[in-house]
Amino acid sequence: MQEFRKQLHSQLPPTTVWGYEAQCPGPTFEAVRGQPVVVEWKNELPPQHLLPVDRSIHGAMPPAPLVRTVPHLHGMRTDSVSDGLPEKWFTPDHSVVYRYPNDQPAATLWYHDHAIGITRLNAYAGLSGFYLLREEDERRLGLPSGPYEIPLMLQDRTLSDQGQLVYAPNADDGSKMPTGVWGPQFFGDLPLVNGAIYPFLRVEPRPYRLRLLNAANTRFFNLYFNLAKKPTDIPSLVTYHQIGSDGGLLSTPAAMQRLLLAPAERADVLIDFSGLEGNTVTLSNDAPTPYPGWNVLSSVHAPLLELMQFRVDLPRTSLQSFSVPSLAPVPRIDPARAVRTRDFVLGDCSDPMSRSHTGAGTALCAVKSSGMLINGKRYMDPVTEFPMLGTIEKWRFINPTDDAHPMHLHLVQFQILERQGFDYGAFVQGRLDLIGTRRLPSPAEAGWKDTAIVLPRDVLTLLIHFEEFTGKYVFHCHVAEHEDNDMMRPFVVVGAS
Repeated sequence: MQEFRKQLHSQLPPTTVWGYEAQCPGPTFEAVRGQPVVVEWKNELPPQHLLPVDRSIHGAMPPAPLVRTVPHLHGMRTDSVSDGLPEKWFTPDHSVVYRYPNDQPAATLWYHDHAIGITRLNAYAGLSGFYLLREEDERRLGLPSGPYEIPLMLQDRTLSDQGQLVYAPNADDGSKMPTGVWGPQFFGDLPLVNGAIYPFLRVEPRPYRLRLLNAANTRFFNLYFNLAKKPTDIPSLVTYHQIGSDGGLLSTPAAMQRLLLAPAERADVLIDFSGLEGNTVTLSNDAPTPYPGWNVLSSVHAPLLELMQFRVDLPRTSLQSFSVPSLAPVPRIDPARAVRTRDFVLGDCSDPMSRSHTGAGTALCAVKSSGMLINGKRYMDPVTEFPMLGTIEKWRFINPTDDAHPMHLHLVQFQILERQGFDYGAFVQGRLDLIGTRRLPSPAEAGWKDTAIVLPRDVLTLLIHFEEFTGKYVFHCHVAEHEDNDMMRPFVVVGAS
């Protein structure tokens, strides 16, 4: 991890950023299933943080040093020692050695910093990168590869007049927080794709494989490929196929024209530019800010309508035909095998200064509590969840807040069982009364996942198989601002007694 200067756009001066191997995004790992990888992660950052640090946040309080890092390989099933637990940070001039077994299906994984209390700042400074896990079954599908396989890391940033990073979080009403004070959300005013602002890619009129990752702090992306010349024109959408999600390939390719990605979610898609010679296809976004957009009529956050361009102006180098492949079925977890159901209530009890101490979550917060809590508990409170190795459990995330929360579990790839609404009035009286239709996962969510969206006034039910490793891990909201203010809890997988 190093500090360096990088030109984010040809018309801007170099910007000071952080990255791995002086790259932002960091180098893309290409690993093979069944072949373990050992990585030494070295902190070579300066002693002063690039961004203002709120010292009142858990884990960031003195005497914790300002600059701390701990890498987490998001989506990897590994032992606790190599997981990158948020409190296992290390300082400049120190390093750790982690081992990744790569004993899981091929997938689009990614690595990012996870230091407690400053994850949002370290990630915003640039500490993230791709980790592509491959296997023979995937190779046999004949998917676009080499220059026709493009990982795309989607983020947003704000720059000063001098072209330097500005991290300016908002309160829930859109007002800016004082410098150096935590806020519940951040929305940058510029798109960043693979470390570049408004980039373009020249492509051939042929199929491409895009590995899409939402690595933004707070922003959701509702993505579509648009042939219209202006973002205000009526969209002319290009149909594409999603073939994979967080944890690997789907059972069936899902044809679609729009794709919602919450922070940390990935999508493996095939798009065919054949027949579009001479056209420009714009990767566009129309997700409200904040998502799901309850305050859209009074929105104060500028949308990022256009992210990058694909210019179909290269000659096709091969005439080989290509069709969307058939995929192997994903084995489904039987809900009847679940030995336990655990409920987790997501609460917004943040400091009144952030103006988040309003709305649905307030009634569920303990007196004088603050932060974005799970079951009214902070991260450093004693562990309450001890799933047993080899068992299957149902985890239900109950969201009485006004925000959508992308919930992420370390160690496991899970399956979404269903979503359903609940009666909020009954809930504040102590009852969970489910209402409305049970909603099964969409085709794009029907595979293996490690991050899933919990909408406001909704219950998300997951099926989780705890296998292979025991030890301590964490689960949290992947809105970086939320996890940094206690919407994160530990769990410990224990061996059979």
